[in-house]
Amino acid sequence: MGTKLSWCFFVAVVLVVVALLPEPTMAGRLELKNEILGVSNVRKAKLAVRCWSNEDDLGWDMLKPKQSRVWEFTTMNMWPFQKTEFRCQFRSGFGTTNENVVTVFSVKGGFRKECGEGGDECIWVAKRDGFYQRRIVRNKASRKGFVDVLKSKWVWKW
Repeated sequence: MGTKLSWCFFVAVVLVVVALLPEPTMAGRLELKNEILGVSNVRKAKLAVRCWSNEDDLGWDMLKPKQSRVWEFTTMNMWPFQKTEFRCQFRSGFGTTNENVVTVFSVKGGFRKECGEGGDECIWVAKRDGFYQRRIVRNKASRKGFVDVLKSKWVWKW
């Protein structure tokens, strides 16, 4: 009788814990945009990008001005398995970012809150003066808007 009671108690605890856990997976979206404008030399305005996650290497890509790349994926968001993270390297005719590798999406900590409203979409923008995170905000009428936050000026390291 004691083992049956213990077993029922264990199952009840597991069910309560599972019910209280956050959603284990969700959709994620990462967008990189090249908004380097006002440059007469087209080569200087291109943005070279190499991104990878814990599981996939997305390789190098070249974005011309006004081009963007979008990746959609499923995130793992259940402790201790929070592991979805994308990192990128960026090169432009104006230099590179301060950090050689930039984390552009992560389910860890408060990173997704920095992306803005909802937190499942992160937008990064290259401009002539640096590299920005485009945060998603809502105004008083609940309309979606954007605020660009400078994350790194272009620097020369080569």
